[in-house]
Amino acid sequence: MPDFRKLLVWQKGHQLALRADQLAARFAGSKPGLAKQLVRAADSVPAVIAEGRGRSTDADFAHYVSMAIGSVTEVENHLQRGYDGGVIPKPDYDELTETAIQVRRMLIGLRRTLRGQPRPPSNKAPQDDAGQTPSG
Repeated sequence: MPDFRKLLVWQKGHQLALRADQLAARFAGSKPGLAKQLVRAADSVPAVIAEGRGRSTDADFAHYVSMAIGSVTEVENHLQRGYDGGVIPKPDYDELTETAIQVRRMLIGLRRTLRGQPRPPSNKAPQDDAGQTPSG
């Protein structure tokens, strides 16, 4: 069975989930729904990577990587809601948003590799399947 823990993207996603847990605990009393959604989405990122790593084909794994991309994008949304709603301080928002963007970029690169797609030129940001850059 492949060891998902050796994947750098899983390690970074795991750290994002741990930090999201810590942050959500600080505002769970005032915004319990948002705290639960943030934790659930963040927990999903490394979990889905691990599950996909255990699949038998690269195509299956790529499907799970796509789900992880959706989850990390959901994390960004919840961070934005919390920041805009005044429950997430700017330093925490900035740190976790940057980590989420890094994880998403790594996932997009992994998905491209699993699909046998060439890497984009290094002078421009990687794009997802819709031609969008990961940060926007």
